[in-house]
Amino acid sequence: NWRKNLKMKYPKNLETKIAELKEQLDENTKLLKSDLKNLSDAQEAGITGMQTIKSRQEAVLSEIRLISLYKVTEENNRVGDGHDSDLVTDGQFILDGKATPDVRTYTFTASAAANNKIWIKLGATFRVHKIKIWNLRHCCMERVIGTHIYVDDTLIGAVKNADETYDFVIENSVYGSTVTLHQTEANFLHLLEVQVWGNGPFADGDYFN
Repeated sequence: NWRKNLKMKYPKNLETKIAELKEQLDENTKLLKSDLKNLSDAQEAGITGMQTIKSRQEAVLSEIRLISLYKVTEENNRVGDGHDSDLVTDGQFILDGKATPDVRTYTFTASAAANNKIWIKLGATFRVHKIKIWNLRHCCMERVIGTHIYVDDTLIGAVKNADETYDFVIENSVYGSTVTLHQTEANFLHLLEVQVWGNGPFADGDYFN
């Protein structure tokens, strides 16, 4: 039918017209193949670029660093004389009350009531690798015994003896945005510094194991 229609429309040069149409079709086919190749190359380049960006982001996010310095803190039994909870994230753990009695370098609670707590707000969700606690050195070192350490609702460990420092290394993947120190015994919560080491931040659910 198509040959008949063409013959009726172009009775004198049908074969020539068919050749021209075939040539035009071949050219369009070449152009289409070229466009498809360019699109494929662009997609491949885009994927490669995205993979490069992702690799760089993963490298940055994988760096373990101090994530608690100067972060916001809260406490439930504030003494109110300059020994506020913010002192546990101020980066000052060299000096204490023995060396500088007039310098406020450590925090403590107002009383020895049960369930004294200090919270460190990390500001986002991080993977926590280690928590280091610096205890007072000039007195009352035993008061920190009984303190439990949490990342969000996950118990990381507990202080069981009087010492100058405590290192809680976390082997498993623990993510959270808040570190809590909870004195489970009826005692003061005296702390010189709390250091939280981790990597991130991460969006909710976008974690690396």
